[in-house]
Amino acid sequence: MSILSATGKIIMVQEPVSGRFGLQKLLAKLSSNAYGVNWNGSDEISLVTFNKKRTICKILHVDDTGVDCTTRILNHGNFKVLLDEGLIPRRLTREALERLIIDGTLEGEYQNEISKQLLENQQHLNLTKRAA
Repeated sequence: MSILSATGKIIMVQEPVSGRFGLQKLLAKLSSNAYGVNWNGSDEISLVTFNKKRTICKILHVDDTGVDCTTRILNHGNFKVLLDEGLIPRRLTREALERLIIDGTLEGEYQNEISKQLLENQQHLNLTKRAA
């Protein structure tokens, strides 16, 4: 049930990025190394950005077949990430990014009980598949 690719690097930009930026602007910023990611233009990558109020999350994904940009807005709450100008981009695991996209948190208590149940069920399914 994941919207994330199973492969490639995941980078979270830790400075606020305008929620108005679309696919072209985010791709141009990534290509020009504006976020300090040092992407070579051909490797698969997922770039995760947030607006200043942490109400909008955008995920730019580039792979061999093309580019897509996903916008995520939570029904309630905001994304619990620290954003400051000039911070070095942070690498994320797929599990951490899944939690951030679904619940808005990276660690600690969940904002939403439904998110917690969904993520725990998903984790249980993943463990069952690996054991089989």
